[in-house]
Amino acid sequence: MSDLGGPAAAGPPGVDVLADALARAETENAEGRPTRARRRLRPLLHDLEALPASRDVARLRARALVELAKADFETRGVPGAALDELDAMLVEHEQDPSAGWSGLPPAVAGLRGLLALRAGRQHEALHWLDEAVASIDDADPIDACRVLLNRGVLHTDMHHVALSRADYAECARRARRAGFELLTFKAEHNLGYLDFVAGDLPEALARMEAAARILPGPSRPTALMDRARVLLEAGLVGVADQTLAEAAELFEQHRRVRDVAECELARAECALLRGDVAAAGRFAASAARRFRRRREDAWVVRAALLGLQVDAVAYAQARQDDPRTRTLWAGLSRRAGRLEAMCRATGRTAWEVGAAYVRIESDLARGALDDPDGLLEQLGTVRGSDPIAVRLHGRWIRAKLALAAGDRARAARFVHAGQRDLALHRSRFGSLDLRTAGAVHGRALATLDVELALATGRPTAVLDAGERVRAVIGGTPRVSPPSDPDSAALLSQLRRLIDDSRGVIGRASADPVRAKAVREAQRLKHEILARSWHERGQAGDDRPGRAADVRRVLAERPGSVLVDIGVHRGELLAVAASAHGMALHRLGRAADVAEVVRRVHADLEVTANPLVPAELREVAHRSLAHGTAALESRLAPLVEVPGELVVVATGWLAALPWSMLAPRAGRPTVVAPSVHHWVRYAGTAPAHPERVTAAAGPGLRHADDEVREVGSLWSGGEVLVADDATVARTIEVLGSPGLVHLAAHGRHEPDNPLFSSLRMADGPLFAHELDAGSQTPDLVVLSSCEVGRASVRAGGEALGMASVLLRRGVGCVVAAIAPIPDETAMRVMTRMHALLREGDPVAQAVATAMAEDARRTGVVAPLMCFGAPV
Repeated sequence: MSDLGGPAAAGPPGVDVLADALARAETENAEGRPTRARRRLRPLLHDLEALPASRDVARLRARALVELAKADFETRGVPGAALDELDAMLVEHEQDPSAGWSGLPPAVAGLRGLLALRAGRQHEALHWLDEAVASIDDADPIDACRVLLNRGVLHTDMHHVALSRADYAECARRARRAGFELLTFKAEHNLGYLDFVAGDLPEALARMEAAARILPGPSRPTALMDRARVLLEAGLVGVADQTLAEAAELFEQHRRVRDVAECELARAECALLRGDVAAAGRFAASAARRFRRRREDAWVVRAALLGLQVDAVAYAQARQDDPRTRTLWAGLSRRAGRLEAMCRATGRTAWEVGAAYVRIESDLARGALDDPDGLLEQLGTVRGSDPIAVRLHGRWIRAKLALAAGDRARAARFVHAGQRDLALHRSRFGSLDLRTAGAVHGRALATLDVELALATGRPTAVLDAGERVRAVIGGTPRVSPPSDPDSAALLSQLRRLIDDSRGVIGRASADPVRAKAVREAQRLKHEILARSWHERGQAGDDRPGRAADVRRVLAERPGSVLVDIGVHRGELLAVAASAHGMALHRLGRAADVAEVVRRVHADLEVTANPLVPAELREVAHRSLAHGTAALESRLAPLVEVPGELVVVATGWLAALPWSMLAPRAGRPTVVAPSVHHWVRYAGTAPAHPERVTAAAGPGLRHADDEVREVGSLWSGGEVLVADDATVARTIEVLGSPGLVHLAAHGRHEPDNPLFSSLRMADGPLFAHELDAGSQTPDLVVLSSCEVGRASVRAGGEALGMASVLLRRGVGCVVAAIAPIPDETAMRVMTRMHALLREGDPVAQAVATAMAEDARRTGVVAPLMCFGAPV
């Protein structure tokens, strides 16, 4: 079917051939290949001049000129002479409408509207597109669809959601009826983008995917760019940036300079969110150059605003007591003020607000605000329709103004309102991947919350602030999994691929068979996660714990000490709480401790590997002893307590080997993801588990013996070995109350932590599959290497096998934070179960089993008790 709205009428020789050529040129433009379209259109127009005048020829010529104007605009920034020729044709049409093509006026009005829209001249675009719609009954079917689609885009940009939805829906209806698959896809895809604008990100991603199925084939760069914007809003910064890079490469191939620049602006935002200010500056500057060359003033302003925002982040990282920094802030304030005035004069309200925020931040930084309270009143309320990053920045600016006005209580209210905004934003996601990713937007507010707490001088305030931050970046995943056979099929494919590829994974990275297997595994993982992004969230138990809760529980556990530890502006801070009160400890530079933790983990890898020569293992043992001694010295005020120690920590601090430090030998040590988790689950499990299940995966020398011994220790214990220990059966027992012991090969995936896994009889069980469940065990024991590890995301949240289990409601998880020899695992784990059966609390049982084994072998097993001492 041609894009001319129907079969070409019979006419002079050559008309049918030229109509087919025009249809191909229209397709090139519609698919984003304007350079190819121009190459087809110029000879086509030349051939049309040789044909006798007729309505068909006039129609073909007008349509060819419309396409040429679009192609010239995309490749050169101006519509060229084609628009002048169309204006001349319009004059002739007005003089004698019966002699020409009746669809010319709406086609030209639609073209002018599109060009103004692409240039950012919204009011002009609306005038022309409204004019085209007013005569839509005279338009060719394809022009009618295009003008509705373009006006829908304009209404979206102007935040007229209802009007936009109506235009897209009507475009989709007409396009479907006429058989225009590409336009149907675009309208349905844009309805998905509209869901994004309305704040429903899971629905946006689902609808975009459904739209893509209308038109199979390679991904279209505009669709990729839109999808990336949704992912960026969700906080999936890395995936969004990769998607934008792919879109930009496709745009570059077809010389769509303006779209490349749009991708660069979005990539600058990605770079800012991941803390790469230099990359953000490069992307913003490159986009600004491209827009200036095309004389697209509106987009030059947008790029300039982003450049100001990049500078603000860069200056905030400089030494504020340096006079040169003050000079930089003053210059930034002037530039932001000029841009703000320009946006106000041209009616660009959203950009005006952004520029005002940069100006205010600059003046705050150099202490140049005379009336912060009055300015705060002028700003008014934060708009709920703004993107989450803009809303949170607005809350932060208002909190800083309240602080400058001396009203700390009001500043705290702005901070807490922003945290509620982010919690609500993230509660819409059913996927744990999106929930944790969204935390990236809340870092500035989190820092300010802790600063306000420190200013009070009260340790209780600091603990409460840290817990509020954890409640915002943590959260609860979906309560029950969706019925998604496609995801199940993809997981089965991935399982088979990994199992079948075990023999090639150890080959060199350049090996083609290995490289192919890795690529296919990455593709499947991405598809599985992408499907989970469509899932809607449900309200969960995301309340923060409070200092009052800690005091209440500690009163019932007089020998216990809780330490809430975190990093603030590069400094390690800890609040230590006991039955006698709370104290704040400042422990120096966090980076120094983080480096020691990194070295300790590297040493643990070497000491546990029997293939490493004995001499090198001995060197690693000495290095490990030195590292743990350094940690003991730095953390002495926290770890040298005689009774139970509960460490509340996230990120890399949760991977610090707390239980392996000498002062903790034989003493119960627990690492909890939050105060709330500890308060909720501490001591909640029954004295005797109602069900005990022990399962063994393949490939471990003592796994079967270990689980049989564990099963024999408990009355009614169930043992799963060999073919009985399947993924499905393991997921089933992990969705039931009681105690679950898993002895299996474990693997932590640093780059994709939701695909950390335990190897069962029929392949790996992934952490992603555990992001669900209405019931959970009280205690899960993972007798596996390194599955206690977690990877820290950009927002500060950690993900891994143990952390996913805790999130879905498991009270306590015992797991290794490093490789552990099979013999050690069997000795320590079976002894731990014997102690549990005798009535020891789990943290004490773990500590005792580790200490007894260390006295026998001289080596401390790298086991940790995560969650709460059930």
